[in-house]
Amino acid sequence: MKNGRSWDEVLHNHARWLEEESSGFRCVLDRETLNEAKMPAVNLQSAIIRGTTFLDADLEGANLSRAVIDGADFQRAILSGGDLSGVQVLETQFCFSFLSRAIFSDAKLRSASFRRASVREGRFQGAMLEGCKFTGAILNSASFHHARIASSDFSECDLEKAQFYRAQARVCRFVGVSGSGANFSSGSLKDCVFSRSAFTGAKFFQTDLQGANFDRAVLNDSDFREAQLGGADLCRAELRNVRFRSAKLFGADLRGADLTGARELTSAQLAQARTDETTILPNGARGPFRRHSGAERPVGVLN
Repeated sequence: MKNGRSWDEVLHNHARWLEEESSGFRCVLDRETLNEAKMPAVNLQSAIIRGTTFLDADLEGANLSRAVIDGADFQRAILSGGDLSGVQVLETQFCFSFLSRAIFSDAKLRSASFRRASVREGRFQGAMLEGCKFTGAILNSASFHHARIASSDFSECDLEKAQFYRAQARVCRFVGVSGSGANFSSGSLKDCVFSRSAFTGAKFFQTDLQGANFDRAVLNDSDFREAQLGGADLCRAELRNVRFRSAKLFGADLRGADLTGARELTSAQLAQARTDETTILPNGARGPFRRHSGAERPVGVLN
């Protein structure tokens, strides 16, 4: 270590500091190089980590809760099962790292990159994320309940069965995502982009999606009941067998969309949306939708 102490001594003094012993010292890692280090289950709770590299390091099960991490590099590191709850992260790299079941609850993440990281079953409940990149990351079954997310990029992610219940996201990108069975219910996703994504069977119940872009998205069998879709772009989206009970569609663009078999739509709802001759209506007929035509009833439903 640059301060002349051994790693074991640093950890010992930090443990004493955590116990509030007068002889202890808080762990401060400033521009250290710990590449390929073997530190499973290491306790760095509340440590300060600045500009330090952990390339290919083994930190499985590590405790980094409430740590302050600024400009660090964890590329390809193993952090599976790690506790990073309440951590404050700024401009740090987690690209290609292994973070399965890692806990980021109540964390504050700004300008952090998780590009192509494996974060299966990761827990981000109550976390704040700003300007983060998750492009190509594996986030299936991850939990983002009550998270607040701004200007972050989830493009090309695996979000299958991911949970965003009551999450608030704004100006985020979910382009080319695989997200079958994902749950965004009761959240706010204003001005987010979901184009060319596959969200078959996803839940958007009571979700605010005003201004969202679903161009060419696959949303078959999804749930949009009571969703706010005012001004949303659903051009060329696949919306077969989708539930729309009490959804607000004022100004929603359904040109080129396939609504075959869409359920619980009313004539008033469809009349408020934008349709044209390229729209396939719930009864299988071509648009544009006309009031009193009965085209809002799905195929097989009689008057």
